[in-house]
Amino acid sequence: MSTITEKLKASVGSTPSDGAKMSDLLADIDREDRLCFTIEDMSIDLTRQNVTDDHYHLLLQYATEAQVMEKCHAMLDGEIVNLSEQRQALHAHLRDPSQPMAQASVDHMASHIDRLMELGITDIVSIGIGGSDLGPAMAVAALSPYHQGPDIHFVSNLDPSHLGDCLAGLDPTTTAVLVISKSFSTHETAANMTMAKRWFRDHDVAIAERMIAITAKPKKALDAGFDKDKILIFDEAIGGRYSLWSVVGFGLMMAIGDAGFRAMLAGGHAVDQHILSAQDFQNTALNMALMRYWNTTILGYSAEALCPYDQRLSRFSAWLQQLEMESNGKSINAMGNAVQGNTAPVIFGEPGSNAQHSFFQHIHQSPIITPVTFMAPLRPLMADANLAPDLVADHHDELIIQMLAQADTLALGGEDTSFPGGRPSSVITWLQLSPYTLGRILALFEYVTTMSGSLWGLNSFDQPGVELGKIRAQIYQNIYSENSYDN
Repeated sequence: MSTITEKLKASVGSTPSDGAKMSDLLADIDREDRLCFTIEDMSIDLTRQNVTDDHYHLLLQYATEAQVMEKCHAMLDGEIVNLSEQRQALHAHLRDPSQPMAQASVDHMASHIDRLMELGITDIVSIGIGGSDLGPAMAVAALSPYHQGPDIHFVSNLDPSHLGDCLAGLDPTTTAVLVISKSFSTHETAANMTMAKRWFRDHDVAIAERMIAITAKPKKALDAGFDKDKILIFDEAIGGRYSLWSVVGFGLMMAIGDAGFRAMLAGGHAVDQHILSAQDFQNTALNMALMRYWNTTILGYSAEALCPYDQRLSRFSAWLQQLEMESNGKSINAMGNAVQGNTAPVIFGEPGSNAQHSFFQHIHQSPIITPVTFMAPLRPLMADANLAPDLVADHHDELIIQMLAQADTLALGGEDTSFPGGRPSSVITWLQLSPYTLGRILALFEYVTTMSGSLWGLNSFDQPGVELGKIRAQIYQNIYSENSYDN
């Protein structure tokens, strides 16, 4: 164990563990200068995290010792950082306009979209699971006010009711299907693809023009019957959970248009530039990662709640859940040795203010302490024509007030001793949700995840646990194929 980590663990007794101690910390007029960060109009407030100045300086020293920024620069420079698979991690290159692969990816999608629109397509069914589904589904929901294309429907589950319910209201003559799988061997996706093909055939609709494969394994797509010009390819160095920036975002680009998708890429690139230029103590993602390390490894908190006070971000916690838990939910480090202490927390969440009426009783009073990340736009999008603008503005202000009241109550507690306070949270705000803003938010959390992985010494780009489960499932499938279900 690192000497600095030992010092951090030894300092736990000085953690501000109640409202009075947190109140003293928050009264420090310099605390905001140290623990509030900005990226353009985004504000990231970490002042309610229960770290003292001494803790914070030790954490910064540990970031230096763990070479977090060196590893981040290696990733951005295209070095091999996924050691187990001997691959680069090039997702940030897809949002860098100076990278040829970025322009090629967007242009490739645009040409296919034009062809689909000429067919009079009104609905897109996007079949995929994990990173092929969670990112696109979250982003399409988040950016619904910016939709200008066909309706996008997402199907992921092997349960046939998922696809069945989706197709029930669709016209096969005006529907196209995307089949998204990096490996093009994911069982759930293959099963849903087979059913979608049958649906087209049963309605005497030609499949070739209406089904597009999106994969890093084009030969497997060809073997599955896709025409070469109906296959969109992304690089093996793009991890599934980091792949929204690639052709995996095809459905999103259809929904929000070429300009909207490029704006999302530009937002992500703005965060790339911040990461490259900021010093450690000003680096937003690094400081967020340090708080995660402090809460999870040093204090032993095993979960983290994410509460976006924006209903359109209702799928954000599911996206982050996969990003963090698949990247860093590991007990073996990148060198093949057992880690010491907790790694990735369990990520869960719901939009505010709904969350206040489901699990916030636990957040406020349970003996199990759960840090919370609050998120919200400061202004609503006036996209609801049926609602009175003045009431929309008033209700949104109430939403922000609710969020800040929760954050302060967790930190400061109440007069009743059963509300002790000292419960950590972060508050992230921005002006308005837009494709550009969403790009910044997604890129920021990607960096928090990969930097947290560096603090834990992990490879944040593989998923051996997922792969092992697939192998066992295939063994069972072979047994099932050879025997009746009853046997």
